[in-house]
Amino acid sequence: MPTITSIDVPTNQILINFIETRQSELQKFLYWKVGSYEVAEELAQETYFRFLKQPRSNSIQDLNAFMFTIATNLARDYLRNLAREQNREFVPLDIDIPDAKPSVEDIIIKQCMSNQLQQALATLPDTTREVFLLYRIDQLSYKEIAGRLNISERTVEHHLRQALLLCRSFLTKS
Repeated sequence: MPTITSIDVPTNQILINFIETRQSELQKFLYWKVGSYEVAEELAQETYFRFLKQPRSNSIQDLNAFMFTIATNLARDYLRNLAREQNREFVPLDIDIPDAKPSVEDIIIKQCMSNQLQQALATLPDTTREVFLLYRIDQLSYKEIAGRLNISERTVEHHLRQALLLCRSFLTKS
């Protein structure tokens, strides 16, 4: 079938034939634009409708460019409307909004864990406990702890490792 590139007053049958030869190409183009086969099919149908609805008094220089311009505009409108809908955050008034406060169960678990951790820390040798607290509570670096306790950074690392192993051992026995 010959390609129609310029026609002054296209007849409906010529336009229908033209559309049929470009149908899969147009749908692939629209899918690439919008990312959905269903939407691409709907937009292709709307493109055909608008393409055929154009007044016959105007001169169309390039039917292919004209049809793809309609499709591009429809895809752009669709994406713009989709973005607008997604930006509208609708929150129904009757939904349960989660409470930021911890539940009673969480509080009890944390208290139990805190008590167990305190008991575990009480079993640690004094220097190991002090290194652990300076690191975890005061958030000092190895270098700062070493300077404060007058020990090497390697010793700080050893005490932290020991503290973690002893606490884990104590907590898994309980």
